[in-house]
This record gives sequence, structure tokens and C-alpha cells, in this order.
Amino acid sequence: MGTRWLEHADGLAWEESELLHQAGLCHGVTGRNGGVSQAPYDSLNLALHVGDSIQAVLENRRRLCTHIGASLNQLTTAQQVHTDHVVAVGKAEIGRGAGSYADAFAHTDALMTNVPGAMLFLCIADCVPVILLDPVQKACAVVHDGWRGTAARLAAKTVFAMESVYGSRPGDILAYVGPSISRSHFAVSESTADAFRQLGKNYAACVYTTDAGQIQVDLWQANRQLLVDAGVQAEHIDVTTACAYEEADRFYSYRRDHSITGRMGAFAMLTPGR
Repeated sequence: MGTRWLEHADGLAWEESELLHQAGLCHGVTGRNGGVSQAPYDSLNLALHVGDSIQAVLENRRRLCTHIGASLNQLTTAQQVHTDHVVAVGKAEIGRGAGSYADAFAHTDALMTNVPGAMLFLCIADCVPVILLDPVQKACAVVHDGWRGTAARLAAKTVFAMESVYGSRPGDILAYVGPSISRSHFAVSESTADAFRQLGKNYAACVYTTDAGQIQVDLWQANRQLLVDAGVQAEHIDVTTACAYEEADRFYSYRRDHSITGRMGAFAMLTPGR
């Protein structure tokens, strides 16, 4: 169906999937504006681990939570390290990492839950956010997919995890691939390209060589293919057209900003009663 950009009067904004919105999921991938962080993290940096003021980050997180009708102690997050580890969040785990990086789930790049009010949250700055919703079993997930996670089939593994834990049927799942680095700005080494070629021909087709000989990988295309291979229907997947690298006024980018930058947030929360 597509995506839409929601911007509030204070400048805080996020992109969301029309499919997931119509199905009732509170979700999105934030922009960089509407917060209190100072340069080079200006202004809605949502990460506690990048060198920004802790007080500023917590205020930024509170502002996001207020906009979506949650409290800070519902935000549940992870220490992301480009693994293929998926964690199921139950009632006892809600709030992990909300106010302390040390308290976040260690070595985890995907969170899923079937608990209404659990706000799943992961930090993004170039890597691909994937948000999943099973409207039948009422479960959702948020995935942080860099090239390593993509090559490790993390989006597909998260679909399988939802199937195993919540009884989800892949054909019921709705998916959103959110703002991140586009192919034209994601130049890679030959060894990185080979990691995708080894996954099969559909993933080799995500590797491009420019006329100048530069190798590029389309992570949006690769994650869409992972979802389809996992059984998600192609018409149930919304894919962004927003490149974090290109849109410096709207998004953070780890590559563009030479690693000294803030982080957007990819979030999803099942709404009680929906």
C-alpha cells in the first residue's frame, strides 16, 4: 500500500506503513527532529550508547512515548550487535533498557511480543528496520537488520520465531521495511557482496556493480526477499523509499556522518483492545 510521514507541531515525526496502520498497529521509524539533543546528535537522538547526554536522550524518549500514548517505562530495547538473536518480550521484561543501556537485552537485534502495551524499540542509523505484525494472533516484532543481520536471514528468522512462539502463520503477517540506507549509497567490499551471492540467486540479484566498478547491495530488496521466502505474501509488505543517507535534514546516517551521529527509533506497540 505504501508509507506515510507523520509530523507533529513540535517537529517530532515518523514514517509508518499504511498496511500496519490500517491493521491497528502503533508503529513507525522516527526522524531526527523534535528533540533536545545538541550537535552532533541534534535533535531527537534516541540512543543511550553514542555519547550524547543521558538526560537529553531520556527526554527525547519521553517525548516519543507521549506522542504514541505510552510511558517511558513501557519502552523495551536491546544492545544491538548485528547478531541473529531474537528475544520474546513478556510482561516481566517490559521496560528493559528504557532508562539504562546496561539493562537492555544483550546481544539482541530483534524483539517480538504478544503483550499489549509493550513498546518494542530498536535504534537505527542506516541499518534496515523491519516491523512485523500478525493481526490474527496479535503479535508484533521489530528487527534491526544491517548487512550482517540480513545475510544471516534475521528478518526470516523473526518470522519463524513468531510462528514457533505465537502460532503465527507467515501468510497472515504484515511487514514494513523502513527508512535506512539505499542501494546507491551502500558501497560494499567483494567479500560482503559474496555473503549475499551465497544465499542464492534471488539475493545475488540484490548485488549491483556500477559502471565505475563500485559494488552496491540493495538491503531493501534483500529484506523483502527474506520475508517472501519466509512465507509473507508480497502484497503484505510495504517498503520505504526514504534513504537515511540522502535526507540529512530528516534522518541520521552512520555512514554519511562518519559514525558520530544520533539514532532514530523503530518502534511497535500492540494497542490494548485492538
